[in-house]
Amino acid sequence: MLPLLLAVTVAVSAPADATFHPTRLLVKVKADASPREVETLHHTLGARVLRDIPQIRWQVLEVPRGRRDELRALYASETALFEHAELDRGRKPAYVPNDPMWPGMNHLVNIGADLAWNTERGDPSIVIGVIDTGLETTHPDLAANVWTNPGEIAGNGIDDDQNGYVDDVHGYDFAYNDPIPNDVFGHGTACAGIIAAVQDNNLGVTGIAPLCRIAGIKTAIDSGYLYDSANVPGMIYCADQGFRVISMSFYSDDVTLAERDAIDYCWEHDVVPVAAAGNDARVFPYYPAAYENVISVAALDPSLNKAGFSNWGTWVDVAAPGLSVSTTVTGGGYTTGFAGTSAACPHVAGVVALLRSYAPTATPAQIRNALENSCIPVSQAPLGEYTGYGRIWAPGALACLQAPCTIGAARFHFFAPCGGSPVAALTPGVSAGTPPYLAYGTHFDLAAKAAVLTAANFTLPALARNRNELQVPGTNMNSVLTVSLNNGANLFPVFWQAGAGLRYAMSDLGTSGPGGPVVTGAFLQSYARDGVKATVTARSDGWIYAEVVIRKVLTPNLNVGELVLRRNYVATSGTESIELYDWSTASFPYGQFVNINNTAATSGAAYDSVIPLPANPARFRDGEGTMYLRIWVSGASSGGRLELDELGVIVR
Repeated sequence: MLPLLLAVTVAVSAPADATFHPTRLLVKVKADASPREVETLHHTLGARVLRDIPQIRWQVLEVPRGRRDELRALYASETALFEHAELDRGRKPAYVPNDPMWPGMNHLVNIGADLAWNTERGDPSIVIGVIDTGLETTHPDLAANVWTNPGEIAGNGIDDDQNGYVDDVHGYDFAYNDPIPNDVFGHGTACAGIIAAVQDNNLGVTGIAPLCRIAGIKTAIDSGYLYDSANVPGMIYCADQGFRVISMSFYSDDVTLAERDAIDYCWEHDVVPVAAAGNDARVFPYYPAAYENVISVAALDPSLNKAGFSNWGTWVDVAAPGLSVSTTVTGGGYTTGFAGTSAACPHVAGVVALLRSYAPTATPAQIRNALENSCIPVSQAPLGEYTGYGRIWAPGALACLQAPCTIGAARFHFFAPCGGSPVAALTPGVSAGTPPYLAYGTHFDLAAKAAVLTAANFTLPALARNRNELQVPGTNMNSVLTVSLNNGANLFPVFWQAGAGLRYAMSDLGTSGPGGPVVTGAFLQSYARDGVKATVTARSDGWIYAEVVIRKVLTPNLNVGELVLRRNYVATSGTESIELYDWSTASFPYGQFVNINNTAATSGAAYDSVIPLPANPARFRDGEGTMYLRIWVSGASSGGRLELDELGVIVR
């Protein structure tokens, strides 16, 4: 790794596996249907029962050639006799390419790529921009799928297509400002192979979208580092050239306003950005993955558990294989050991390319929803569901573009803010104006789950809603708030505690270090002093270490603030230090944490603290409204534990 919907009606190509027997139907007979009436109808319509399956009341019928669809409609209309009438769908075995390394490519089987290939293998008009260290365009397993700029004449020194780049035939080198995106570092070539290595050429490996095209967008210097000055124009280039997907296997902790604008430009110009979540086993949000208009990707190990190194949290969308990955390498070779969220990211980019090939008129939002809504949930103790949607599943995502998906329930992550009073001196129970109150979770955009917020019997009208966020006007009342769904279900209730300022609680909790320390809980366990606690266990070196993320602190003017917390310790006698990351010093981890409190930490009764934030508290949140906090505690014995009943910030 490098530093730094709902189903919708869209135009789709004919699915290759949508084959149906020309003269057969399957019908389900109602339990109380008269056998004589059923037999009479079959005779009248010219149908013959080939098989009767009484255990489940289904029959296989032979019908006259050319009348299959007509008779299906007739059987379906006979509701007194039949519950269902279906076509006899044909199924193909999973596609088996002849690439010699295919038998070892379980990472593609684990996302259903071979099943998806029966429906879609890609389209040459779909180009994926691999924004990375470059691309070995002559690699024998990539060359046939390398994009060629139709408006450029190679080597004539002229900007033939007048896009501002001379001789950009297969992409461009934005790091060194030349038209050859050569891959000295080797990382980009490996990512490209996962996406679109040539299939059925009796060579090496296959890519996930083997009929699509890849473009080398080199934005890294040859030592492997990527800078905004190259990444940003590289993203714009992809959008302006009409590429439909970009794959970004790099990350940094800092929000770059130019980068965020470039990501939004791509999204608005029909490009789906995909990015790696990062390899630091943290819950701290990394960018560009954590931007809302990016699909962020965690890594799985071969057993389909979260890879130990992978970042995770409420900001991570999906997961894909990231260990023991077979792909191309520079020098015309191959590896079976590519790893990291760098490897997971191009798996998702490849599936997105299949979706864009299958449904070329679908919008980025429709593509993303099909991908996410078809995911297989991933839950792992003690993390729980460590991504928003789960493990990608290529055939399911394709199916979601053709017919409505069966989708899991909406899921709640956190509220921001979760207490306070947006506007002073309001009549109790009256909705305040700004800033909006935000519920963050998954599947909030589904028409079948139109979510609104309610407080007692007072309804807070929705101002805006998308897949992850539901916004309503703020409130200054002491009341239990829930997200209420169209199907009558309510998500977890949260008590809004009125008071001065705005209260934001932690969205994510993590830990790391020797001995395998673990965390349980986050927002729901720590937003209020209610005896329900989040926990962090001690490391084997005698320390307790907690990483805390507080997201969506979006109040316009952050002039004064304080940290509020209640915690207690088990089997601990030492010193507690609390630190906030100062974004004005540099991007994490290159800048500084500022110590805001030191106190004794001993087992027993709970500690209550209200800790003023240092001057200019706005420096402790990034451009997306995220705050990083660390708690270090010495003197923890075996079995030592930090229990957090409340942790949050109040800002004014």
